[in-house]
Amino acid sequence: MLYVKDYSDKLDYYTPVLVTNEQQIKDDPELVKSFMRATAKGYQYCIDKPEDAANILLKAVPELDHKLVLASQKWLSPKYKDDASRWGEQKEQIWKGYSDWMYEHKLLDKPLEVSKAYTNDFLLQP
Repeated sequence: MLYVKDYSDKLDYYTPVLVTNEQQIKDDPELVKSFMRATAKGYQYCIDKPEDAANILLKAVPELDHKLVLASQKWLSPKYKDDASRWGEQKEQIWKGYSDWMYEHKLLDKPLEVSKAYTNDFLLQP
């Protein structure tokens, strides 16, 4: 596995990134909050019970490699929150570093307005 952050300190990143748009937030903020609440609960379950989470996935998609799914979930589960106090929390310096690197390498036409690129407003409170 290759990590892009091994090539530059600026290339730290978040995955997955859940996306919506400003219109959806404006029209139905409760839907966004509910979706994020349910997603956070799912990730917390995976953090707390990685084997059970793997078995749920395997039940839904039995053709997956059982050993791989279990090993993957055990490896991933502590990384879902990593150094954050809650699942999904993002930091401005991560977005800034990555977007600055992209701009410096002409992958963005202009610098990203980082404060408009993400929000932690819809996350569960720690």
